[in-house]
Amino acid sequence: MQGWYPLTSNPSRRVVVVGSGVIGTACSHFLTELGYEVTILDRADFGSQCSSGNCGNICPSHMAPLAEPGAVRHVVLSWLQGETAVFIKPRLDLSLLTWLYQFARHCTKRSMLDACRANHALLNQSRHLYEELITRFDLACEWHTDGNLQVFLKQKTLAAHDRKHALMAKEFSLSGQRLEGDELTDFEPALRSGLAGGWYYPSDAHLRPDRLLQSWRDSLNERGATIVEHLEVTGLATSGSTATHVITRSGDVAADHFVFTTGALTPKFSSQLGCRLPIQPGKGYSLTMRRPELCPALPVHFVDHNVVATPMDTALRIGSIMEFAGYDDRPNPDRLQALKSGARQYLQKLEEDPTEASWCGWRPMTPNGLPRIGPCPIANNVYVAAGHNMLGMSMAPATGQLIAQMIDRRPLTLDPRPYAING
Repeated sequence: MQGWYPLTSNPSRRVVVVGSGVIGTACSHFLTELGYEVTILDRADFGSQCSSGNCGNICPSHMAPLAEPGAVRHVVLSWLQGETAVFIKPRLDLSLLTWLYQFARHCTKRSMLDACRANHALLNQSRHLYEELITRFDLACEWHTDGNLQVFLKQKTLAAHDRKHALMAKEFSLSGQRLEGDELTDFEPALRSGLAGGWYYPSDAHLRPDRLLQSWRDSLNERGATIVEHLEVTGLATSGSTATHVITRSGDVAADHFVFTTGALTPKFSSQLGCRLPIQPGKGYSLTMRRPELCPALPVHFVDHNVVATPMDTALRIGSIMEFAGYDDRPNPDRLQALKSGARQYLQKLEEDPTEASWCGWRPMTPNGLPRIGPCPIANNVYVAAGHNMLGMSMAPATGQLIAQMIDRRPLTLDPRPYAING
């Protein structure tokens, strides 16, 4: 592939970032800020995978992992009762069975709090960095800082969240406001009456993901980053303890440092990276509809159905669902219908068939709810940043900053040990 890589590159400052989702984009941003010459390789369009169709919530309040006490029972009951918030496709898959076993082992209070602590650090740092990035680089992404509302249909789930909030407030000083009855509908008039209650988290924010990625791409282009789309990386070549180039279907691409930000596909590189990456694809769904006449003013999480509705300037995006069906990228119409029917139980005046676009994509799910960020055992110049579960958009800036600091041998803003890559 000679010719497209800048011939004037400083040979000690070249970085290849594999993957152009929000994590890869953030890594590329902070590396270019430190003077590195970055080339981003992606097998598809820039930012077109999981980063493009999510609900755009930036939520420090969502530090708790899926693996928490009682989660196994909840998932099993949901599956057996035919509910679609969590779906596991029955199949003989050793990697999935291993993942589920590890997930069950992490469903303890101690493990949950360990994950909360590490997630809290990434989420809070990212929330702070978003404010700086959006202002300094004029990222046009429909940025709003009016918080997030979690709403409950049943008293049972509200009571469970009351207990969780009390724990998060005690351990992490999480600030929130409990709302019931008329308080809730006065706070958000788009909600139906008769809901059990809700919790408002003022520190959260939201944005439009596709516009963030496009604006960030423009910023990277201005700073000289090279973006190559529709180029699939198939391997990594090493010489001793140093990686020399990635292998693609169109030739080799050499660099001095390599960062794999390949989301749910990262385990496919496990043997070449020399590490175990317990990541399973958890398919999520979203649909984007015309903004209804009575639209929520801020993101609303319908907790009983695991559905989120995020208002955008001209649209409303409804998303979530968790489908463990392997690397199957086909959309299931039943899941999309479940999003609509779930949202209608909470929102009033939602049109019957207002969909403008639908999407599904693989979330990179880890059994303990923590991403994997750091150097790989295979070589001293290869890094992974993947496994952000449902929080990639919320954690991207801090992840990118951490990877750039590692590569540049700078003091680290965050303790990297909770996210370490195991051999």
